[in-house]
Amino acid sequence: MHLRTIFIFVFLAAAIIRGDSTLVHFSWFAPDANTVTVAGSFNGWNSTANQMKKSQSGTWDLALYLPNGYYYYKIVVDNNTWVYDSNNTRKINDGGDGFNSILQAGNPPVPKRKHRDIKFPAELLPKPVYQSRPEFVDFYYLALRLAWQKITRGTPENGFVDQYMDEGFSEHIYQWDTNFMTAFGIYTNGLFPAMPSLDNFYLKQRPDGYIQRVYNESDGREAAEPTVNEPMINPPLFAWMELRYVQITGDTSRLSRVLPHLSAYFKWINGHCMTAPGSYLYYSSPLGSGMDNTPRPDKPGAYVDMTMQQALAADCLQQLFTIQGDTSSARYYKVYHAIISSAVNKYCFDEKTGFYYDLNAVGECDSVKHIGAFWAFLADIADPEITKSLLAHLNNTTEFKRPHMVPTLAADEKMYDPSGHYWLGSVWAPTNFMVVKGLERYGYYRLAREISLNHLQNMYAVYKNFKPDEEKIAFEERYADGYKTIWECYSPDKTEPATRWDNHFYSRQDFTGWSACGPVTFFIENILGIQLDGLHDKIVWRISEECTLGIENLLFRGNRVSFVYNPEGKSIRTTAEKAFALVIIHAGNERVIDVPIGENVIGLNQ
Repeated sequence: MHLRTIFIFVFLAAAIIRGDSTLVHFSWFAPDANTVTVAGSFNGWNSTANQMKKSQSGTWDLALYLPNGYYYYKIVVDNNTWVYDSNNTRKINDGGDGFNSILQAGNPPVPKRKHRDIKFPAELLPKPVYQSRPEFVDFYYLALRLAWQKITRGTPENGFVDQYMDEGFSEHIYQWDTNFMTAFGIYTNGLFPAMPSLDNFYLKQRPDGYIQRVYNESDGREAAEPTVNEPMINPPLFAWMELRYVQITGDTSRLSRVLPHLSAYFKWINGHCMTAPGSYLYYSSPLGSGMDNTPRPDKPGAYVDMTMQQALAADCLQQLFTIQGDTSSARYYKVYHAIISSAVNKYCFDEKTGFYYDLNAVGECDSVKHIGAFWAFLADIADPEITKSLLAHLNNTTEFKRPHMVPTLAADEKMYDPSGHYWLGSVWAPTNFMVVKGLERYGYYRLAREISLNHLQNMYAVYKNFKPDEEKIAFEERYADGYKTIWECYSPDKTEPATRWDNHFYSRQDFTGWSACGPVTFFIENILGIQLDGLHDKIVWRISEECTLGIENLLFRGNRVSFVYNPEGKSIRTTAEKAFALVIIHAGNERVIDVPIGENVIGLNQ
């Protein structure tokens, strides 16, 4: 059957005919089709609910009343071909490699932000203390308040867990977003369902180990069937986040349950995403990489970030199995980490430029410098010489050290866009988080703090000062209560949010699918310098600034603790329900303090 699309035209009746509803007319030319329907958010994406009627000319028509509002939709031809409206400029990614069209019915009411009925429990959360920038404390609570509004309950229809953290911008859940939500969700004294959110994906894992990057929230189904060229996965980061959780909390109770899922997923990727058997180089797709419009080879021989992410997964699995006491499995993944690391260093690192690149179809290094190369730090792949080269690129103001660090595309690349244009230079929380945590792993705590502080300062400056042109706000986000918010991504050169994939509208608002990593995780771990080591029942605190700073009401291994540095008295005020070890790194010195029960003031010069 040959389908030739002449047009798909959505006509909105000029008058509201039935109360707050509008008559909407759909037309589609497909003379050889047997059935054509419209499926969308207005009918639960039911492909049989709204049948179109065929005329003698081969045009299919449908008219129906819809409550005034914004809707996503597609045309469904012969029950299996789902097509977006290519003539409708209003569109949004559908979670796969296509788009949903956006329909405006009538004159919709002003959009409203999502709100839960359950009060935001600010008083029960950890309370950061930061005298030099108290506005960062307010920003911390704003980020968590936005994320709180999007906590969602599972349903019998979708089979998800009882409560989970939702990115909240579409009718899907995403691997990429959910992993980074756990990175800040674990700092909420157990009030946010951080780790259960990952369980949604384990629950949907196929028997062969496959886990899709996107699932529908309406019915829990996969968003699309995987193919060789589009495996529909995201970076394999579950093992990294499970390891972070164990290291920070000391809670190993999840390991026996989740390790089989993580191992099966690793092996599925080995069997389906390796560029050639035995190459130990891996590919994904632009959307699958999470970096949608990053310049990539048309036919990739390997994605450098995907390969490093698989090495990271192997390294984290090795550590998790070691913690569990399974030395045989730990050795298995240690070998895999070494093999993948060797492959990526051999084939993806260019000694002339001192940088890692994607490979094209014939195995040659691409020439585009993107942020994916810096996964080498987190995955423990870079040797000392390579590390030196990568740091030079990271600190180069003509490449990655822009006014807002770190852009996803080097500024000297021809496609670099100062407005961001999604992944053509925007600053994104997940990639910044990767860079910062990788620098920590290599001992570059000062640079990690510099990037974290720069990121948070720029985010806050946009929140405080940015006044958008409303014509550049997406239709469904033109809120009546203003635009002082947290954005999906940011311009590297201007104090404003980045533009999205169409390079017209700004990126999404109220985006705490991962952007809360800045105001929460960077703030606690890198700016305040607090590192929780739950496995060894100690907290490591790098005090890098002479001001009153610290944290109060922090739940650590069931122990509610507070510790605040007083620069004038060179002392620390502590409270604890149980004794614990506090390792202080300050002014070039390291000291272990056995914090006793109760309230105490401990002098650093004692």
